[in-house]
Amino acid sequence: MKKVLLAISSAPNKDSNSAVLLEHFCEGAEFAGVRVERVFLYDLSLSYFNYGNRRAEPPDESGNKDVRTMEKLIMGADGLVIAAPVWNFSIPAVLKNLLDRMSYFALVYKKEGDVRKTGSLNHLNCFYIMTTGAQWFAWIVDRIAYLQLKRTMWYFGAKNRGLLKAHHCGNGSQNVVKDRPNLLKKAYREGVRFGKVLMNS
Repeated sequence: MKKVLLAISSAPNKDSNSAVLLEHFCEGAEFAGVRVERVFLYDLSLSYFNYGNRRAEPPDESGNKDVRTMEKLIMGADGLVIAAPVWNFSIPAVLKNLLDRMSYFALVYKKEGDVRKTGSLNHLNCFYIMTTGAQWFAWIVDRIAYLQLKRTMWYFGAKNRGLLKAHHCGNGSQNVVKDRPNLLKKAYREGVRFGKVLMNS
């Protein structure tokens, strides 16, 4: 039975830098024998987290339906790769909102009477792809976005298995990743490597 990798893009455009790297990563994982499910967050109707929708109820409400769909995908996956641009030292709001909406199934009481919740994503191996317009030395600040994402998934019980970051992803043709073949090859190789990790897990 094939292992399943859920690939989530949080970029607004499907040809954005992080989305392009994500696709090459997925192709590598597929080469390693993994089945990939692709999700673009901007295609979903995820209403923003509030006290009323914290449990994604009622389940037939449109925003809650997509949260429930993501729950099934995440709980049924062996691996998760999240691609995100870094904006203003943070992850996109649509991705932060997904993390907030996930908490109802990613943090649970293991038994009746517990006062603390426990992460329920112990089955999940995670990889991250992040792009930034700044030069490499700005990562000392931009990594705040990565640490936020990594620590949240760790808090949910997932295992963090790697990061691919790309700097200087500006608007000029010399800066976008599609014009950087070595970076695309690296994304593919990382996908193959991660795919093998999943296949052997």
